[in-house]
Amino acid sequence: MRDLPLHELMEHLKNLSSSPYIHIFFWLMILDIVTGYIKAFKTKRFDSKIGTMGLIKHFVVFTVILLVAMYARSLGVRPLGITWTMFFIANYLGSVLENWEAIGWAFPEFLKPYINQIKKDNARKLGQLLVNIDQKDKIEVEVKEKDDATNQ
Repeated sequence: MRDLPLHELMEHLKNLSSSPYIHIFFWLMILDIVTGYIKAFKTKRFDSKIGTMGLIKHFVVFTVILLVAMYARSLGVRPLGITWTMFFIANYLGSVLENWEAIGWAFPEFLKPYINQIKKDNARKLGQLLVNIDQKDKIEVEVKEKDDATNQ
């Protein structure tokens, strides 16, 4: 393992400013923020606390992407940084498309089944998470009741 001098890391960070992947991600992130705010106002669900937390999340994600890409370049595994960035590009693209449809702007019909599938998958995952949490609570209660019964 080798030490990474700060000046080398800063040089890689500076070079990221010309990366098309970083540019695409950045503009998708901005578009996601804008369409998210428009969607919130249109659906009358604007909440400044949620908006602030969303902005913090975007800032953290952008920072992590820059750090991973910077270290990937410095360690000679640039494809790892590109893959990492492409993963987030895909996530943000899905979010922008979902916001776009929710706003009611013109939306290609052939994409609607994909967006609906993403929504269903997210709802299913959330439902499963809630079921798992509920089952865990029931198991903990049952175990506690058994422990109480054996102690008496």
